[in-house]
Amino acid sequence: MDWKEIKGAVLKDVPMKRYTSMRVGGPAKLLLYPADRTDLLAMVSRLKDSGIPYRFLGNGTNIIVSDNGINDALIRIARMSRLHFTKTKDGAIAEVGGGFSLKRFIRECAKRGLGGLEQLYWIPGSVGGGIRMNAGSFGQSISDTLTGIDILDERGDIVEKQTESGDFGYRASIIKTSECVIAGRFRLKDTDKDQLQRDMDYVYKERKQRHPMEYPSAGSVFKGVNGQSAWWFVEKAGLKGYRIGDACVSDKHTNFIINMGHAKARDIAALIKKIKDEVLSKLGVTLEEEVELWGFNG
Repeated sequence: MDWKEIKGAVLKDVPMKRYTSMRVGGPAKLLLYPADRTDLLAMVSRLKDSGIPYRFLGNGTNIIVSDNGINDALIRIARMSRLHFTKTKDGAIAEVGGGFSLKRFIRECAKRGLGGLEQLYWIPGSVGGGIRMNAGSFGQSISDTLTGIDILDERGDIVEKQTESGDFGYRASIIKTSECVIAGRFRLKDTDKDQLQRDMDYVYKERKQRHPMEYPSAGSVFKGVNGQSAWWFVEKAGLKGYRIGDACVSDKHTNFIINMGHAKARDIAALIKKIKDEVLSKLGVTLEEEVELWGFNG
């Protein structure tokens, strides 16, 4: 395939363990970095014309890629990370690229005394990924302040959409996995900078105490059930510390699977299945994955 006119980067046979927070995964045949929206549209058009399936990769913080790799082309919009603030009467509208780090975005807001996202501080991943899964923490969700998005839809067109509360649910949105959030717009409120910093310091302290940040992981593995956090079911099923190879249920937070050193993707997938089977057998509850497994079905 001819990529001569593409301004961004085109990488081939890239080990995905370098691009995922769990540090596992075989090669992706193609990893594409569009330089801008024009580049993105050109890449998608060529992939469609060639019949090559594609997916969008954020910061790789909630995916497990098969040891055999993935045949789909992966498009990463990390270079499309524009950030712009427009002042309003009581705050600002922030327009941010989908490839922008969520943690960094929240820091930039706090520097300007803009509140509304501080409880999400230290959630890993990109803004676009956070919007698609409606990331949340400490009673706050990313959709609370979101007013609009630009998405690349399944047809390969860029669509601007005003968001509504009905577009989002618990760790879910109407945005399909085959679509990409190119940008988001947030309505933020003027807030005392010192208070924002105290809130962010508290969030970091709590996360450090509760989460196994010292090991590679993909964050929360399962969604909560009927208002009950998933860790409770995993712990109740007696799986704290349960291990397959170097994939282990964290002692600190049982909704985290950690890589103890040399875990394989197959170990993690097997451990996810074990947890689901045990929780269903012992507690009669079906857990649903919050992480995504790529390349395990051929």
